[in-house]
This record gives sequence, C-alpha cells and structure tokens, in this order.
Amino acid sequence: MNLHHLSIFHAIAETGSISAAARRLHISQPALSRELKTFEERLNVPLFERVPRGMRLTQAGRVLHEHATRLFAIEHAAEAAIREIAEARSGRLTLGASNTIGTYVLPRILAGMRTQHPDIDITLFVGNTEQVSRGVVDLRFMLGFIEGPLHLEGLSAITFEEDELVPVVAKNDPLLARRRPTIEDIARQPLLMRERGSGTREVITTLLRERGIKESPRIMEFGNTEALKQAAIHGGGVAWLPRICMHAELRDGGLCELGLKSLHIRRPLKVLYRSSTQAAPLQRAFLERLQPGLGARI
Repeated sequence: MNLHHLSIFHAIAETGSISAAARRLHISQPALSRELKTFEERLNVPLFERVPRGMRLTQAGRVLHEHATRLFAIEHAAEAAIREIAEARSGRLTLGASNTIGTYVLPRILAGMRTQHPDIDITLFVGNTEQVSRGVVDLRFMLGFIEGPLHLEGLSAITFEEDELVPVVAKNDPLLARRRPTIEDIARQPLLMRERGSGTREVITTLLRERGIKESPRIMEFGNTEALKQAAIHGGGVAWLPRICMHAELRDGGLCELGLKSLHIRRPLKVLYRSSTQAAPLQRAFLERLQPGLGARI
C-alpha cells in the first residue's frame, strides 16, 4: 500500500473535505482528487461517499481509517522518540570504566546527567583497563574510560584529565622512620597491587622495571582500588594509589606519602571510543558534562 496515498486518504478522513485536506497537505484540490481516485482504483473499493457538505467514509473507509490512524500515531511517536534522542533527552547510555575513574570521577557526572535528563537509562560497568577496552571493541559499551595503556586496535583515546599515582604506607610504617628511604628499601617491602590486567598494575610494574627492580614476590593482589586503600591504611605494605582517591586519608594522616618523587607516576585519564563511529548526541552531552569541548572532539 502506497503510504503517500494513505496519508492523503487520512487527511481527507480527518478534515472531512477535499479542500481542507489540500490546505493541510499544501497540495492543489485537483491534484488531491486525482491521487484519491488512483488510490481507490488500486484498492478496487470506494473509500468515501461524496455528500453536499464534504466527504463521508464508507464502511471500507472506516476500517482503513482505523488502521491509518494507528499507523500514523506510531509514526509520530517514532519521530518524537528520535527527536528526544537527537536532543539527548532520552535513550540509553552504556559506559565502561576502569576502577579509579568509575569509582571517583564518573558517579558525580552521572548523577548530574540523570538530574538533567531524567528519562535516560544509564549503565556503568567498573572493571580493569583490559575489560573496559574489550567491552568497547565488542560494542557492549558506547564509551570506555581507562587509566592504563591502550593495546587494542580499532579504538581511539582522548585524554580528559591527569592523575598521579603516589606510593603510600600506613602512618606507623617503619619506612617512615628512615630519613631517605631508597627505591630498593621500598621494593623489599610487601607490595599491595591491583590484579593483572589492571592499567595501574601495568604502569607500576613498568616503573619498577625501568629502575632495575623486579616485581617483588611479596605481593598481595586486590580487585579494586578501595580494598587496596583499606589494606594500606591497616599496614599491609606499600601501595601506589591515585591521589584522587585519598585526599581525606592524606589530610587526616591515615596514609603517608613516601618521599621519593621519582616513584610518583603521572598518568592520563582517557576516554575510549571506536575509531570508525561518531558519538551519538547523548554521548556528546555526557562528555560535555565531563569536560567542556570534549564531546566535539569525538
């Protein structure tokens, strides 16, 4: 069935006359009459009775009008839904983030996003860099946020902020009694680390290797930053923790920095996206909340 003809039929049925339908559709009355005649001939059934005060639906016309009304209601709903997505007022936002960003950066942004856009659905997966990168490649996440190096092809990354990994110990750790602890002193201590596959673990291991120090066998592994931080507070050993996650602990003395600036690690916080795709309006709106101008770069 020709949708153009159906829209003409529906306009006549709704307005009750050829002239009013012509004005609504911005078509001349003779052209509209010809289109209606062609439509009725193709259906092989009359749709209207011509009466002195306009057009009256036949039985077939009433049946078709019911279906046409539902069809065009769906069309209007679809247009409204697409318009809401284009204006970032609805839709679904699926994100993956490595631990530091997912725990200490994004929740505040997501809460503000939900307040401004109450009709959107938001899902945030928090894992390690490898899991997040793979999720973006596999289309499970629209955007990914990582702190570690990017190793997968097909992805692009943009830095939106920087953080610092700082070696810290509990306030009563014996290392603090030494005036100038050496790298070797630290390497001999129990080390608290994230699991393998974590970007944080990778950059710390790389730093120690560059200083000629092999990874200590005395390592305790943790699946998230908060658990690692609690172990450090309770005297478990040396931990490299993101400064962004321990402002209160450093201020209150629960954790203390080790004085070796050469063991501090500056690292970029990056947003990942598939190189072959453009960000949708909802994704851009989220990125703009994260950092003004960031949405336009993807």
